[in-house]
Amino acid sequence: MTIVVSSANASTRERWKQILQDDHQLLEVTNVAELKNIIKHQEIGLILLHRSMVDMKLISSITESRCFVLSDIPDDNEAIMLLRHGAVGYANTYISAVRLREAVNIAISGKVWVGQKLMQKIIRGSSHPIDKKRTETPPEHRLSDREWEVALLVSKGNSNLEIAAELNISERTVKAHISSIFKKTNTESRLQLALYVKALTA
Repeated sequence: MTIVVSSANASTRERWKQILQDDHQLLEVTNVAELKNIIKHQEIGLILLHRSMVDMKLISSITESRCFVLSDIPDDNEAIMLLRHGAVGYANTYISAVRLREAVNIAISGKVWVGQKLMQKIIRGSSHPIDKKRTETPPEHRLSDREWEVALLVSKGNSNLEIAAELNISERTVKAHISSIFKKTNTESRLQLALYVKALTA
C-alpha cells in the first residue's frame, strides 16, 4: 500500500518516514503541485498531509484519495471541519510512533481515525436526550442487558474508564462488552455505535 508523505518541513517528513517505512511503500512530496501530480498519475492508498500546506479546498478536491491531516497545533473545531470536507483522520504532527502506525492502519482499512477526546466531542455534539421508554434492550440484536447499558453510555460519549466506574466493572470487561456489541450491531467504531444507539432511541 503506497502512502504519500506530504510536508514542506524536511524534519517532519523524515520522522513520519522513519515510523512508517518498515510497513509501507512511501512517496515523499514537498508541495501541493507535486502532490497533485502524484495523485493524477498513481494509485495512492493514503496521503499524510501536513496541515501547514493544505486548505479545505484542496482536501475537497482530492477526495478520491484518502487524506489524513496532521497539525502542529491541533484544534477540535478544525478537525471536525476537515472531516466534513473528506479527511479520513486528524492528529497532532508529533503523534507518537505507536499511535501513528495505528492511525495509518485504521485509515488504510477504510475507517476514520481521530483521538479519543475528539471522538467524545463529536459524539456528544450529535447527542439528543434519550427517550426513557427506549432504554430497554432492543430484542432485534440480542444484546444482553449489560451490553445495552454499555452501548447507551458509549452513545453519551463516555470513555471506557468512565463506563467502568458507572457500572462498577473493570475496564477490561468494558472492552470485552464493546467488542461483542460491535459484532451484534454490525458497527466498527464508537461513533458508528453511538449513531446506531441514537437512531434506536430517537
